[in-house]
Amino acid sequence: MLRRKFVLGLTGSLLTLPPLPEAGRLGMSDVGRIQAAVGKLHKIDDRHGGAQLVDAAARYIDHVEDAARRCTYGSNVQTHLYRALGEVATSAGWFAFDAGRQEIARRWWDAGLRYALLARDKRLQARIWSSMSHQAYVLGHGGEAVSIARAALEETRGRRDGQLSALLHTRVAQGHAVQDEAGWCARSLHRAEQEFDRGSSEPQRWLGFFNAGEVTSAAALSFLDLGQHAKAVDAARESLRVVQSTPLRRNEFAARVRLGRALVSAGELEEAMAAGNDALTLLPEVNSPRVNRRLKQLRDDLLDHGAPGAAEFSERYEAVATCP
Repeated sequence: MLRRKFVLGLTGSLLTLPPLPEAGRLGMSDVGRIQAAVGKLHKIDDRHGGAQLVDAAARYIDHVEDAARRCTYGSNVQTHLYRALGEVATSAGWFAFDAGRQEIARRWWDAGLRYALLARDKRLQARIWSSMSHQAYVLGHGGEAVSIARAALEETRGRRDGQLSALLHTRVAQGHAVQDEAGWCARSLHRAEQEFDRGSSEPQRWLGFFNAGEVTSAAALSFLDLGQHAKAVDAARESLRVVQSTPLRRNEFAARVRLGRALVSAGELEEAMAAGNDALTLLPEVNSPRVNRRLKQLRDDLLDHGAPGAAEFSERYEAVATCP
């Protein structure tokens, strides 16, 4: 029988996720319920960030694993169940990463890789490696970021579409940028643009966030790392232009902060302040400690550069950031 409901508490609201049987036999409809739950979690993540979802996702994984232990199922359902569990674990890792809980993110991605291997799903493995490569980049481990992304490219050779290829090549590019390898970075960015233009014959739901703005955001961050400030500003502007036309509010928040950082690096302090203020208006609805740390750094940079109005901006930031 189905549990009557599976309700998770989030800040200011409740999230009801699809239940699974407590006993009996699992079927493909149950796997579909798990996938629907992942979709619900990511809708919240897209709009508000993943920080508040870390514990919710962990509890739901326990719920699914408990049902898998208690119930029976055929080999076909088993494969799809492993894939679904891998997807939930991968999402839990992303939510933890967005919350700045890096060790927890790694543990969930390790769990996701185990399920992906059991499901023999190379594309799910590539998705996890993409996240792990991005984490390595954020932590400043450029060589590791490149190696992980290249492993994903190798394992999915002949199995991936343009969209996934583009994502993985942006990961390679950013790893090279951290290591100040401008030539290799430029080649990888060019390859990412080519692959993105090739498009996707079979769109994957989890790649819904990866639009042209994400390609240019990777370029902007790479140019920042390489000290190519004018290029960083141009790429950041283009990224924001694309992202602000989508419902991805957390990504728009990140894009506005990114533009502010690029403008500071280029010495355009007045416009950087405006970008920071635009980002600040989104802060109350986005719970992403990862991006908020970058906004705080932008605030500090504006103060350090003596930008006109920086003190007032800092006061506004403190008021909004500390608001319950």
